[in-house]
Amino acid sequence: MSVYIVSYDLRKPDFDYQPLYDALAVLKAKRIQKSVWGVNSSSTPKIIFEYLWQHLHSTHDRLFVIPFDSDEAYKAINSVNKLKDI
Repeated sequence: MSVYIVSYDLRKPDFDYQPLYDALAVLKAKRIQKSVWGVNSSSTPKIIFEYLWQHLHSTHDRLFVIPFDSDEAYKAINSVNKLKDI
C-alpha cells in the first residue's frame, strides 16, 4: 500500500461534483484541506487519476495525484487529518 496526495481545482461552480466526492469515499480518502485528500491504496497514481478524472467537468478542471513518502508524515502537522493517520 502507498499513500497518495490527491489535489484538485474545480473550475465550474454550478457543476454537480458529487460523483467525485463519492469516488473519493470509495477510495476511503481522508480530507487534508478543502481540495486536498490523502489516499492509502495499492493502485498506481495513474489508475487513481483515471478513476477520479472521469468525474470532473472538463479539461478546465485540474487533478493532481502524487505519491507521498509516509516515513516523513510526522512533519505534516498543519492539516485537518495528519498524513500519518491516513
